Amino acid sequence: MRTEHTYYIVFGLYSLSWSFLGPVYALFLLSRGLDFFQINVVLAVYLIAAFVFEVPTGAVADLVGRKRSFLLSCVVRTVAFGLYASAHTFADCVLAEFIDAVGSTLASGALEAWAVDGIRADGDRRPVEGVFARAQAVSRTLMIASGLVSGYVAERNIAAPWVMGAAGFAVTGCLAAVVMREPVRSTGVRAARPSLAHTVREGLVAVRRTPVFRFLCLVTLGAAFAIMPVHQSWQPRMQALTGQGTALMGWIWALINGATIIGSALLPRLLLHVRRTHMLVAVTLWRGLAITAAALATDFRVALVALLCAEVGFGLSEPMLQAWTNEHVEPAQRAMLLSVRAMAFTLGGGVGLVCIGLVARAAGIPVAWLVSGGILVLIAPLFVIASVRAGAGVPATTIPTEPS
Repeated sequence: MRTEHTYYIVFGLYSLSWSFLGPVYALFLLSRGLDFFQINVVLAVYLIAAFVFEVPTGAVADLVGRKRSFLLSCVVRTVAFGLYASAHTFADCVLAEFIDAVGSTLASGALEAWAVDGIRADGDRRPVEGVFARAQAVSRTLMIASGLVSGYVAERNIAAPWVMGAAGFAVTGCLAAVVMREPVRSTGVRAARPSLAHTVREGLVAVRRTPVFRFLCLVTLGAAFAIMPVHQSWQPRMQALTGQGTALMGWIWALINGATIIGSALLPRLLLHVRRTHMLVAVTLWRGLAITAAALATDFRVALVALLCAEVGFGLSEPMLQAWTNEHVEPAQRAMLLSVRAMAFTLGGGVGLVCIGLVARAAGIPVAWLVSGGILVLIAPLFVIASVRAGAGVPATTIPTEPS
C-alpha cells in the first residue's frame, strides 16, 4: 500500500479516536464539578505539558523511528483515556490530561514526518497541500461519525466517550503496527546514532537559521492563543443558547467537521487562482470576523452559522500552513522541527486558555470570543511578512511548491 493511502487510514482512525469526546469534553468536566475557569486550566495543563515535551519527543521520533513513536503514542493515549473515564475530581482530570499530552506529542511531529518522507520515497514529488487537505477530509468524515455516536451515548453515560476513545487508540495502534512502513532515510541518522541532546541541539540550530520557519511558529502561537478558548467553550455557549443536551452537541460537532471538510475540498481549486499568502491573509480575517459574529449573536442559528464559517477557514488554512512548514525543514530533522511548530501551538493555546478564560469568567463567553476574533484580525497581515521572509531565503528542500 502506498504511504499516502496508509496515512489517510492511520491519521483518520487516530483522529476518530480522540474525537469521541469532541461534543462532550467541556460538559464532562462540568459534570465533575469543575467551573469554567478550571475547565480551561485542565486543557491548559495538556497544552503546557505538550509544549514541554514536543521537542524531546520529536527528536526521539527522528532517532528511533517515526513509526515506533506513533505506536507508543497510541499506547499512552489508550491509558490516558482509560484514566479519564474514571476521573471524578479536578486532580484526576489534571493527571489524565498530563499523560494524554505526552502521548499526543509522540505523534504530533512523527506521523506527519513519516508521511512526507514516505511519500517522497514512493517517488511522488507533487506539492503536499493536496495530501494534507485530503487527509483532513478523511479524518473529519470519521470525526463526524464518532461525534454523532458519542453525543447520543453520553446522554446515558457522560464517561462512555472516553472508553470508546481508549478502544479507538488501541485499534489504531494495532493496525498501524501492521500497515505502516518506515521509509529508509539516506541521511545516515540511524547509522551515526547521535545522542538525543545532539539531535535537539541541531534541530534548534536549524530553527534559528530559518527565519520563515520561526515566523510561521510565531503566527501559529498567536492564532492558537486566540482560537483555543473558542474550541474549548463552544459547547457551553451553544447549550446556553439552546438549553439542549449532548445529543444536539453531537450534531453540531458533525456540522463543524463538515465545515472543515468543505474548506479542505475548496483549497486545491482556490490555489489555482489565488496566491497562498493572499489566501492565508483572507482566511485569517474571515475566521476572526466569523468568531466576532458568533460572539455578538443572540440567536442560536446565527451563532452556529458564524461558528461554521470559522471552521471552513480552518479547513482552508491548516493544509497550507502544514505544506509551507514542510518546505523549510530538512528530512533528517523533520519530526523534531514539526514538533517545534506544534510546540508553538500548544504554548499559545495554553496561555490563551488561561488569559481569555479569565475574561470569560469575569465577563462571559461572548466577550471572550470578541477578544479572540480581534486577535485573529490583527494576525492576518503578518502572513505578508512571512512571505517576504520566505522569498529572502531558499527552502530546505527542493520539493516543487506553490508560489508563496
